[in-house]
Amino acid sequence: MRWVRYIAIAIVNGFGVVIGIIWIAVPTTVAQPSLNYQLALSARQSEGETPQSLPELYKLRDRLKVQLDNLANTPDSTPFPAELWKSAIHRQQSQTLTQQLQNVQSQIQIEERAKYNWDDAAKLAAQAVLIGRTSNPSSATWEQSQRLWELAINTLRLIPHDSFLADGAIDKTIEYQGNLSVATYEMQVARSVEKVRAEEEEIRERARKEQEKKEFARREIERKEQEKKDRARKELERQEFQRQELARKELERQELARKELERQELEKQELARKELERQEFQRQELARKEVERQEAARKELEGQELEKQELARQELERQELERQELARQELERQELERQELERNQQATSQPTPESTATPTPAPVTPAASSPNFFFAGDTNRDGQINEQDEAGKEQWSLSKGALILFNDRNNDRGKIPTWKQTKVSAPRRAAMLSQVNLTLSENFKTSQLFITADSIASPHIRVFQKTGDGWQPVDISGAKPLIFSTNIVLGVEAKQFADRNWNGTVNLKATAQNNGQEIASTTIQMGVSPWMIAPNTAPVTEVQVSDRGSVNSEFISQLKEAVEPTGAQVKILHGDRTWMQDTQKNGYVQLPEKSDLRLFNVALKSNSDPEKNPPLKSTQDRDLKVVKIGNPRSLDPVSQWSEGYGNLQVTPPIPGHPMGRVYYGNSGNASFNPEVLDFIQAQRIQGPPVDLDTSWLLTRQVDEIINFIPTQTPGQYVMAIASPEAGVKLLEELQGRGYGDVTVNRGLSTQTTVSAALQNRALIQHNLYLQNQKLNPIIEKLKREFLLRDDQIIQVPVMFGYSGYAWWPNMVNSVPVNGKLLVSNPRGPMIEGVDYTQERLRQLLLPAGVSVSFLDDRYYQELKGNVQSATNTVRKPEDRPFWQSLPNN
Repeated sequence: MRWVRYIAIAIVNGFGVVIGIIWIAVPTTVAQPSLNYQLALSARQSEGETPQSLPELYKLRDRLKVQLDNLANTPDSTPFPAELWKSAIHRQQSQTLTQQLQNVQSQIQIEERAKYNWDDAAKLAAQAVLIGRTSNPSSATWEQSQRLWELAINTLRLIPHDSFLADGAIDKTIEYQGNLSVATYEMQVARSVEKVRAEEEEIRERARKEQEKKEFARREIERKEQEKKDRARKELERQEFQRQELARKELERQELARKELERQELEKQELARKELERQEFQRQELARKEVERQEAARKELEGQELEKQELARQELERQELERQELARQELERQELERQELERNQQATSQPTPESTATPTPAPVTPAASSPNFFFAGDTNRDGQINEQDEAGKEQWSLSKGALILFNDRNNDRGKIPTWKQTKVSAPRRAAMLSQVNLTLSENFKTSQLFITADSIASPHIRVFQKTGDGWQPVDISGAKPLIFSTNIVLGVEAKQFADRNWNGTVNLKATAQNNGQEIASTTIQMGVSPWMIAPNTAPVTEVQVSDRGSVNSEFISQLKEAVEPTGAQVKILHGDRTWMQDTQKNGYVQLPEKSDLRLFNVALKSNSDPEKNPPLKSTQDRDLKVVKIGNPRSLDPVSQWSEGYGNLQVTPPIPGHPMGRVYYGNSGNASFNPEVLDFIQAQRIQGPPVDLDTSWLLTRQVDEIINFIPTQTPGQYVMAIASPEAGVKLLEELQGRGYGDVTVNRGLSTQTTVSAALQNRALIQHNLYLQNQKLNPIIEKLKREFLLRDDQIIQVPVMFGYSGYAWWPNMVNSVPVNGKLLVSNPRGPMIEGVDYTQERLRQLLLPAGVSVSFLDDRYYQELKGNVQSATNTVRKPEDRPFWQSLPNN
């Protein structure tokens, strides 16, 4: 029957050709030019050929305009009546030329419109030709070509019959009608072929369905046969199981009898052992009580001795104070007698030339001007102290005023805090002292000079005076004067940073006294340089990792291979610190220096397990300062993770916060240590901290879900955030492409297939719930607090287990190192030799130009952590002074 179908197609095609030929009638453009136009042009044939083109019409129009202008300039009046015929001829010529000009201009308009229509038709024809040359054109393609040819023909019909292009339009119309016929024919052929193909496809589809039906019937028969065999096999297995169960129970009964005998024997031995232990314990307890009694007696004797010594010391101090008071009163009495004697002498004696010439001591007048009594620090923070530091020295702010460095010299942090210690020793590092100058005139050489601090700040600072014997402690209570000099150099250091118990500022007052009377004084206000955290976008100088033996040796090897080419070093530590990120938060402080900026590394140390977490000294800075904030808290094993410093992070510079802004994870009942948060707030530069809900995470730490990553463009960054929804979509995408049987989480305890993971509806619904109820609100808060744009946020595919751990290695918990991103190997599905999950992250980071290195952190993944949690970094501090970066500068 197929040949009958082809004959029918041929008949239809022939019919289509005929229709195409007669579709377009011969246009009206075959008509001849009008008689009026010919007559209008005949008048100018005497002056030249009839115009045959638009340019010739333009030339004729210009020539007629010139003739009219010449005729208008020729006078038509004559004094002789006999020559009036010449004036009539002149007017007749003018009218004739005007009429000819009008006719030419009318023809120009006709020709211009005709040329526009001609060009438009040519463009349509070119489009139709281009479409017709398409490889394997369909009926729709030929139908589009047919419409274009029709539009081109209709456009040619718009050319006026009296145009120069009329004959060409007729030729083109005939040519386009032929092309239209071809397009119409090809369209009919294509439609016929498509119809045949559709019918053949329908036949094949019916045959396929019939084959599937037969195959289904065959499989159903095989299934029923297999079920019959399985039932027989299961019956045999049941009988075998019953036999084995009887044998097992008999063995268990015998085993229980044996264990009962062993238990009774062990009980006897245990009773005997406990009796021996009880006797030994009684003996040790008696010995311990005897030792305690002796120790108590010794302490009692020591206490009595200390009381005696204290009483003796107090008695000596009392006697010394009485002696000083008597001496002061005697001096005052003598001074009063001397003054009284001078007044009596002045009242009774007459001045003589000799007495008036006798010199008398010049009184010291109170003076606070720079030449006489100059007292200032580096107020304008230019690294030097001079008269320019006088202005504004009494009022300190983050933008202006002399800065003090925190300089904790106490290595035993478990005892008395530094700021509570009263004993003052010489400074260990004079370079960390903030200099203050006290410059005096010779008028003060008989005065006593004192330095005092306000009562709130005095427990938190130390002041030293530079002498020929080195730096000597200064009594800032006002009881002991300075060693006199006309150029006194003081050094000030802080025992602690600004915190909840002190705002970090101190008022230092310099006072000059003569005979106990204040004759000059001035005050300056200084403040502790704030502690700051360098963001993840800052350059790295060192990466620290703990050596766990063979279990993480491959990880360390890959870490060194990735880090060392960037110019940073890898420091390998031996100890019990598995999670390096949690033990210490590395930060820095700044201090101005002439033509430079002094930077000091200062780290916050974790309060948890101090014996297992000594300070980590960086190879980059042997003088790293370490400080602890707050006291250890008693938290349950899960909530204690919220105390780790992986839960304290800072953004890159954002609007309103040029040094970045701190954010942390809030897990509800057990949030990050509030004393540390108060400490951050007291620095007044990277706060107030922003809290994010991490109560649903196993580790409760914010670095599990957020990371800021620098791009190739300096100063630009993107924010990676964990996206469970993206993780589910990745699995669905793999399933849709036919990779349902491919393994995910390769080599991990959670290893499974794509299909099996998607069939675990509880896991899928849990992750979609986290996205909607947890992550989406976090994203909105981050956009609001950090002024982030949507194009700065990258949603990284991650999935979480029911207890809040990363179901596959978490690629957000990564470490940017000098243009490279160190990421956990997600151990995703291998598609054509490529890890599909790795490739997805590379595509997400491609616009930012970030280079990615994947590390095998299987050991850490099984412990519910990843690359950033396992490492710590020492980053290069910001080299621009913070006081120049603040919004008001």
